[in-house]
Formats: sequence, structure tokens, C-alpha cells
Amino acid sequence: MAGPLPRKQLYRHLMKNMYEAGFFDDWRQTQEVCREANKGVPSRWTPIYPSNVHRYARELPMQERFRWDNSVNSMVREWKKT
Repeated sequence: MAGPLPRKQLYRHLMKNMYEAGFFDDWRQTQEVCREANKGVPSRWTPIYPSNVHRYARELPMQERFRWDNSVNSMVREWKKT
């Protein structure tokens, strides 16, 4: 079968590659994860949004934490390799 991966499989593949490359060795906010993952998404495709990162990050062995960010007055979700 030729052609690119389906969108959701591509997102999983990108997240796994980021995990294996050591991107998650430090705590990473959801926005950072999106920015890095979207570098591998074709420009004509829908980018991965912050609200969807948790779906793919939870499939990997990572810690998740919530931290209050006063600059945006909201909770920020962060991820780190276990």
C-alpha cells in the first residue's frame, strides 16, 4: 500500500518518534508538544490540536501533571517520560 499514513496513525507515529528521540525527557507543555508534532504533519492536513494531545500521549509510558499558570490564568497539562 503506497501513500501516507492515515491522520490518526501519523499522529501516533510522530508522538512515538518524539518519545524515542528524548523530547519528553523534561516536562513539556501541551503547546510545545503540538508545535513539535505539527512539524511532521503535511501542510494540507489538519494539525494536531492541544485538546487531542492527551489521546496519543496516554498511549506512551509518560507521567502527566497539571500546573497552574498565572500568565494565562488556567491549568496547563504537562508530560514527561517515566
